Amino acid sequence: MVRILLTFILGYCPALLLAQSATENNEVFIVTSINKEQAYVQEEVIFSIKLYYTLSFERGAAFSRPEMSEAAVSRLGESLEYTETIDGVTYAVNENRFVIFPQNSGEFTIEPIRFRAYTQTRSSRDNPNLRTTETRDLVELESNSLQLDVLPVPSGFPSPNWLPSSAITISETFGEPLASMKLGDSLVRTIHIKAENLFSSMLLNLDFISESSLRQYATAPEQVDIRENHGTRSEHIQNITLVATRAGQITLPAIEIPWWNTTTDSLEYASLPARTVDILDADGQRLEPEPQVQTPEESPGLLPGINLSLVIFVGMLILVSSLFFAPVLMLLGQKLQRLVTRLSNRGWIQRSPAQKQLLSIREAYAHLKTACEKRQLKTLAEQTLLWGQAYYENKNLYSLDRLKSVFKDDELQGYLTRMQSCLYGDKAADFEYDAFLKRITHLHRLRKQSLKQQIRVELPPLYHN
Repeated sequence: MVRILLTFILGYCPALLLAQSATENNEVFIVTSINKEQAYVQEEVIFSIKLYYTLSFERGAAFSRPEMSEAAVSRLGESLEYTETIDGVTYAVNENRFVIFPQNSGEFTIEPIRFRAYTQTRSSRDNPNLRTTETRDLVELESNSLQLDVLPVPSGFPSPNWLPSSAITISETFGEPLASMKLGDSLVRTIHIKAENLFSSMLLNLDFISESSLRQYATAPEQVDIRENHGTRSEHIQNITLVATRAGQITLPAIEIPWWNTTTDSLEYASLPARTVDILDADGQRLEPEPQVQTPEESPGLLPGINLSLVIFVGMLILVSSLFFAPVLMLLGQKLQRLVTRLSNRGWIQRSPAQKQLLSIREAYAHLKTACEKRQLKTLAEQTLLWGQAYYENKNLYSLDRLKSVFKDDELQGYLTRMQSCLYGDKAADFEYDAFLKRITHLHRLRKQSLKQQIRVELPPLYHN
């Protein structure tokens, strides 16, 4: 059985005849596998590499590392060492596992893994159960390639933040009881998300600031990634300071996070219910709701004592004033709107989170440059998305893959691909920050020149001085 398996593995690669002759008694062979043949884009796939052997090897025996341009790859835990008996032969097994997150839908190929080692010619003290050879022989093996069918995001998914997972939960805690909150008090609301089979970088774009009479100030989230032999899990912890600016009844809206259950292949929601809070006044007293006063119904018809001539005169005066001042007011409104837009683009006017739809391209570039100089890769990924949205004035550019699809710049696309690999592979220090910033700066200047050309072709003023 093992001979048949080894012949199947090696029969498709003539260059491995030396390895086959060195292991003609099935002394060593390699097997690779994945835990699923079909997965969604950005869904976790476990890739396993197993080496079965009965020989002793010299130091330096190693596998080639999986290299995949269209997927993020990261190692899971340490190598596993155990034994397995096949057809009466006991093999020592060395297993390495990797997690793969495919970034594009379609047919995905996992290229063959190579193994290279020299057999040991002297007795092995570390494992006397392994045999040595009379001569120092070279062993080279190569696995078969594997195929994976990657599905796109389901068309009915209701959020731009695509989250494929086997389980996502959300909970909240408060630093102090809400019932004792008074006017002017502040307390910290902590939102805690736990996600299976996801890295925390996929939770970067979640926003928990909603419309409420409580002022809310969010800090940078704490993100934790945990890699284990059976897969990955992550935690996202967000602290939000709530400040009571008025007394009375206030509602904290519900929070709903849509995610795709990869076990049941269905849409689910991780949610927190809405909370109604009675904010006490400065003296610690609860405000009573004001009674509604019903006004008596007025009798139909004209009220007595109104001078009809005076009503006609006032109406004519309002009509004439409106006709005279309407063009002036319209011109003043247009100039005021332009002034507010320029001040906002220069950062002199700050908009509230509820008003701010897109950052100005100048402000987005400044944040991106700061994150790049500080070597903060997760923050840089988030600011790159905000810069891309400002560049194209498109809020739907919510992922690095969408950003790559609209930027027809090969150099920038390469940087974005390496950024994804470093994010998932936990190699932020390997990213080329300076070169990336240089390319972004070049594209940013081209965009500024384009905007200046648009300003030059504005319509002439309505009135000439």
